[in-house]
Amino acid sequence: MSRCSKENLEKIKANILRIIYDESPKAISALEIANIEVRDKEFVLKLLREMEMSNLVKNVTNKFSRKSYWAMTDQTYNKYKELL
Repeated sequence: MSRCSKENLEKIKANILRIIYDESPKAISALEIANIEVRDKEFVLKLLREMEMSNLVKNVTNKFSRKSYWAMTDQTYNKYKELL
């Protein structure tokens, strides 16, 4: 697998945020994000976890679900909304 530069990773993260914003207030699964972004699901999950550590997104998965669902935090949603 090829390595991505930090710039490209930031662009991909921005695209993921846009996808999640477009689906708001409904949560979206990592698999759906991966399909839209045309990336590997594990790669997208890695980026989502990094974004979760930065409080940009939150995992809203039910306890016994195998799929992970993601949504924007309220702060991120409001800031993103201001930018648009």
